[in-house]
Amino acid sequence: MSHVMKKLTSLVIFVVASMCSHATTLLLDTQDTIDVLHSVSPPKNMTEEVLQLVFPKLKNVISSTQVLSHKRIENLLDSDKPFCTTNRLKTTQRLEKYLFSAATDIYSGLRLYRHGSTENLTQPKNESKNQSLPLSTLVNSESKNILAVLANHSYGDAIDREIVKINKNQLYIFETINPYEQFINLFLSGKVQFIITYPEVMQPFIESDEYHIIGLEIAGESQFKFGYVMCNKHEENHGFISELNTALFSLYDSGKFAQIASKHLLPSQAEKLNAVLPSLVE
Repeated sequence: MSHVMKKLTSLVIFVVASMCSHATTLLLDTQDTIDVLHSVSPPKNMTEEVLQLVFPKLKNVISSTQVLSHKRIENLLDSDKPFCTTNRLKTTQRLEKYLFSAATDIYSGLRLYRHGSTENLTQPKNESKNQSLPLSTLVNSESKNILAVLANHSYGDAIDREIVKINKNQLYIFETINPYEQFINLFLSGKVQFIITYPEVMQPFIESDEYHIIGLEIAGESQFKFGYVMCNKHEENHGFISELNTALFSLYDSGKFAQIASKHLLPSQAEKLNAVLPSLVE
């Protein structure tokens, strides 16, 4: 090999090594998302569809992807290595610790789902039946009520504050890799009475003749929830977030983000998109 070729080879190796050393590891809780990113399978939700579009532009700033439990993801995010994860809500506590991208997805506000009829709910004396009740009031109203929640998972500031008020023996903390399908099946099996999730997730089961499920509004919950890529404050992650946001803003400007959101939201919520989308670029 000539001296010039050796120098060129060394330069290429140096550049590749430098790129990898300034890249983040993307931590995911399901193999499905990785399969979508690598075009092995089609996207099944908004997060996957948006990430599939931006992923090709981020290959130089993502060193690898890993599938882990929420607890393990949380531990790694608190380490001194560059890690990021997807589909996370902003909370007061998280904003102090982590970096956030622009929004990658939008859902209807979370609701509380239960089996059977709302007639069996204990109604506090001073509450109107037309008012949405605090989550802790609904669950604690009967000792037999069990609420399933995902381990190491935030539902947003308002709901997180309510969850800590629920009797510990009435909480079922669910943890596994690829948790979401199993989590929903836990509720559908009748092993727990309550679950918190998005209307878009539960609507097919509500419409099915196989189940009798009631959705309840949660006091203090917003009309929409936005999901974000969340990273620890490692130096490398600032560059990753910047490149990700550039790709996301391109989707906003082209109208592609709104098109994807309309497809995945319930029709009644999709009609309200124009009122909330401008807030994404403020």
